[in-house]
Amino acid sequence: MHFLDLVGLVTVEVKNIAVKDIVKVQKNRSVASAKSLMSYFNLDALIVTDGDEPIGIITPGDIQRRVLDEKRDPHTVLVGEIFSEPLIWVRYNTTLTEVCEIMEAERINKIPIFGNLSNGPILLGLYVYEPPLEAVVEN
Repeated sequence: MHFLDLVGLVTVEVKNIAVKDIVKVQKNRSVASAKSLMSYFNLDALIVTDGDEPIGIITPGDIQRRVLDEKRDPHTVLVGEIFSEPLIWVRYNTTLTEVCEIMEAERINKIPIFGNLSNGPILLGLYVYEPPLEAVVEN
């Protein structure tokens, strides 16, 4: 039994609990500019785009591991060199249980939510997994 079954969230659609304020960054921008956007908007993830197309995600962990730990200059390294890809995403009507299963299988804790329009999918939000308080206390 999944822990979500216990709290009655099995049938909740992820669109109802996703973060709606999404900030995007072009892949040709510097990592320093991405870090500034994260700080300014108090976010821990940006959607990476190529033109208007979402292609990946960048997090502080990506910046730490792929730039700072390697002593690279964030002003010269481009987002496109270090972001996480491919972009793993779900549809707006995916249940929270299904989202958690996908996130567990892919070993991620943030996942973009897309809706369908006649001219293609549109980014609606971002679901960020936060462990239950009991799990934090136990660790």
